[in-house]
Amino acid sequence: MAGYRIVKLANGAHSVHSLAHAETFHPVIGPVAEAQALYVRQLRLLERIEKHTGDFVVWDVGLGAAANAVTVLRAAERLPRSIHLVSFDHTLEPLEFALRNTEHLNYLVGYEKYLTSLLLNRQISFVTGQQTVRWEVHVADFPTLLTQPLSKTFAKPHAILFDAFSPAKNPAMWTQPLFANLFRLLDPSRPCAIPTYSRSTMLRVTLLLAGFCVGVGHATGEKEETTVAANTLELIAQPLDRGWLQRARRSTSAEPMWQPVYRQSPLQPQTWAQLQQHSQFADP
Repeated sequence: MAGYRIVKLANGAHSVHSLAHAETFHPVIGPVAEAQALYVRQLRLLERIEKHTGDFVVWDVGLGAAANAVTVLRAAERLPRSIHLVSFDHTLEPLEFALRNTEHLNYLVGYEKYLTSLLLNRQISFVTGQQTVRWEVHVADFPTLLTQPLSKTFAKPHAILFDAFSPAKNPAMWTQPLFANLFRLLDPSRPCAIPTYSRSTMLRVTLLLAGFCVGVGHATGEKEETTVAANTLELIAQPLDRGWLQRARRSTSAEPMWQPVYRQSPLQPQTWAQLQQHSQFADP
């Protein structure tokens, strides 16, 4: 567990810092506040879960110290519904570390036995409040996993919590091929939204070229806006418009990463041509 440490944020909340990546999980407003703003409220999760019959499927990309997943489950505890949570990460060490430090990471209190079982068995089922939970975790390299036949067997998501380390530190998780593979795994008849903390032009172009509709996401702490994508425009409250498209054309950092190597560059002519053809920017 020497690869992680507890840090106290400016607002008094505690979080986990990865020494290997030199990055702090949820560094601005803390784990719970960020998860509530970015995922629970922005996705109108409680409203969507309450209206849904059967399993409401959530993909948790970047399990980390389980803040996003646990915050979603706590928010929906009073709903008599079923949630199927599918978590992904390349290591379970952050969660193991977090469970040793619940005096600081108190969002985990009450979920320790479930998370301990998840660590041991990689899948668990339990009832908390009025909700029924089925939770599985896949420990693998996510970009590679999406290209394997196994990925086609995963339950199709209604929501994706996307929380990878930054593109500069973890470029493999932000490439255009990754998001294109992710989009292809979605069920076109099942509306699915994917918010993330970044607001970069590069990311937004990447998501658009992967097939998603893309919009301005909710503010989180010091960030005035984030990004939300979906396989249907109906889940996007504030879609990117033609004004944004022109700003993207002038940006010096808009071309997607086609390979897992971080770099910044303006749009290439063929990328600009493809971007203009996206249905989101079609004349009404």
